[in-house]
Parts: sequence; structure tokens; C-alpha cells
Amino acid sequence: MPHINAPGFRMYYETHGSGFPLLLINGLGSDHLEWLFQVPAFAPHFTVVVFDNRGTGKSDVPPGPYTTAQMADDAAALLDTLKIARAHVLGVSLGGMIAQEVALRHPDRVDGLVLGCTGPGGTLSIRPTPEAMAAFVNADGGNPESNLRRMIPFLYTEGCLKERPREIDDFIRRRLENPTPPEGYVAQLAAAVSHDASGRLERIRARTLVITGDADRLVHPENSRRIAERIPGATLVVVPGAPHRLFAETADVFNREVLSFL
Repeated sequence: MPHINAPGFRMYYETHGSGFPLLLINGLGSDHLEWLFQVPAFAPHFTVVVFDNRGTGKSDVPPGPYTTAQMADDAAALLDTLKIARAHVLGVSLGGMIAQEVALRHPDRVDGLVLGCTGPGGTLSIRPTPEAMAAFVNADGGNPESNLRRMIPFLYTEGCLKERPREIDDFIRRRLENPTPPEGYVAQLAAAVSHDASGRLERIRARTLVITGDADRLVHPENSRRIAERIPGATLVVVPGAPHRLFAETADVFNREVLSFL
């Protein structure tokens, strides 16, 4: 199992396919397994690099709290180790915040930038509702399955819950089989809450796709519109009826838009 120590801790990664590199950055509490709908679609076109952020999966859990800038430097260290000078970078949710920082802190490393279901932070950001925050902030203790099921209404649409319950059960099973340590989850949550690229988005020079769903109950889609307005030349795609996990529930649409853009 490949690991690197370049960021100052053991970080797990995998590569799939061949071609120009495409780095995928996970969201809060997620590991590389969450890209099960993306890797098969992207690997025929790119060398797809997936990894576990600090605090999750098969990577170590350094002491927190973390910052998105710190986690962006972790991603850049992985590119260094793999001798990748330049890559496309795709991040969703917290991963989209980290991807913003990669583009800002390591601009020469980023060709295409894809920011999915994410926010800019700071005063520019529309924060999650108290109901949504309660579902995620309180998810560091208690019964693991109950915690996950409390998150589900903010991740998937009601239609998916009714029509594709097996997909939800598979998501919960993966998370239970590969749990995020509570200390890692809390440290990542601190990175999400403290993220603020609001006053620097204009500096991003990578060609950028901002993509969201108009049924996202966790990260309001207006956040994506505001990001796209401030990144020069950015393309905005709003997927009708798609929830926060649009890359899972509406994977075909998400993948098609990403591939078309890149």
C-alpha cells in the first residue's frame, strides 16, 4: 500500500489510469473510497491520483486543528513525491476549499481547477443552517451509524432515499468499515469552518469549473455562484435537482461536465 511521509506524516495515496494527472481531493471525513463513481470514469483519460487527507482513511492523524492551507500543502507534497509538475485539481466540499488553496498557494502546479459543492469562506460565504451544522458538528461521538444517518438528509435528496436506498446503505457501510477517527474529524471540521479565500479568489489564474446542485442542503448553491463571479473566467454549472453529494447521486452528469471541461 503506497504511502508518503513528505507532508510530515504518513499519507496514503493511489494512482489509476494514464495520461495527464488529475488530483482528486476528498471532503470532510471522507477517504479515497468516496471516488468510486469518478475513478472508473476518469482513469481512461487521466492519471487519477486519489489520497486520504490528514486525519482520515489510511493516513495518519496528526494533532489538530487543521487548516485548508496546511492540507493544500499536503496535496502539493504528494505531487512532489510523484514528480508531477502540473495537474488538474478537483475538490468537493472541504476538498473544494483545499483545492482553492492549492490554486492560490501553488499556482504553477494547477492546470484545470474544478470546485464542487463548496464555499469561499469568510464574509462571502453563506453558512450552513443550524440544523445542518448540528448534524455534522455533533457527529464526533455517540453511535457511529446514528451519526451518519443524521447527515444523510443533507447529503442526498429525498428521492434518492426512497428510490435508491441501497446506495445510501452502501455509503454508510463504507464509512462504518473505514471510520474517521473522532480527533481527525474534529480537526478537519476546524479547517472547513476557518477556511477563508473570499478576498483572494480573484488571484486564481487556473481555468476553473465551479459545479454545484441546486438542491444542496449543506453548502448553499449561492456559494458556488459567488466563487464563480470572483474567479476570472470561471465557468459555473448548476445541476438541477442535485444534492450536496452530486458527484455520487448524479455522478453521470457530474462526470460528464468535468470531462467536458477538462
